[in-house]
Amino acid sequence: MKKFLMIAIMALASTAMFAQKGATYVGANVNYGLHSDYKNFGVGVKAQYEFLQNVRAEASLNYFFKKDCVSMWDLNLNAHYIFHVGNVGIYPLAGLTVLNANVEHGDNDTELGLNLGGGVEFPIVSNVKLNFEAKYQTGDNWDRPVISAGIAFPL
Repeated sequence: MKKFLMIAIMALASTAMFAQKGATYVGANVNYGLHSDYKNFGVGVKAQYEFLQNVRAEASLNYFFKKDCVSMWDLNLNAHYIFHVGNVGIYPLAGLTVLNANVEHGDNDTELGLNLGGGVEFPIVSNVKLNFEAKYQTGDNWDRPVISAGIAFPL
């Protein structure tokens, strides 16, 4: 079942990213997962594709470094609706996540969940965007807020 979910999300991500011609960006982020039991830093990569005016899909993969014997990764497929205020973009986000938590000498748990949140982005030089984002991830046995800062470059 876990492998099926991973394949389904990867298929959705590739379909959303290549659905129509539009602006395509790739980038990286730093993340901080907040939870009373497990707080950890992470790094990630992302790809964005604007398939309708002001509507884009974003696929991302993040790895959260081991802390207190727990390491994590997540795979996300989110939709953003961008509101432009001058050269700043503000967006709500919603999507799916697959989160894996690996406890040293213990359990390895992978679950499907939801993302809800929002972000702000602004250009720093010629189409290069800097963004800040906050989202809440929730699943069957876990939930946590994640904040991130990232950069994206056009293809």
